[in-house]
Amino acid sequence: MSSKNEFCKCENSSGSHTQIEDEWGYWFCCNDCNKKIEDDFHYFDEPDIY
Repeated sequence: MSSKNEFCKCENSSGSHTQIEDEWGYWFCCNDCNKKIEDDFHYFDEPDIY
C-alpha cells in the first residue's frame, strides 16, 4: 500500500490540520503522524453547518 492511501492510526492525536488534496477539496490530517484521517475529506463547496 502506498503512503498516499495510508490513514492515521493514532489513538490520542494531539490535533489535526488541513491538507489540500486537489481543486475539489481537502483532508484533515493528524498533527502527530501527518497522515490523513479516514472519512474526513471535505469538498470546497460544502455548505457550512456549524
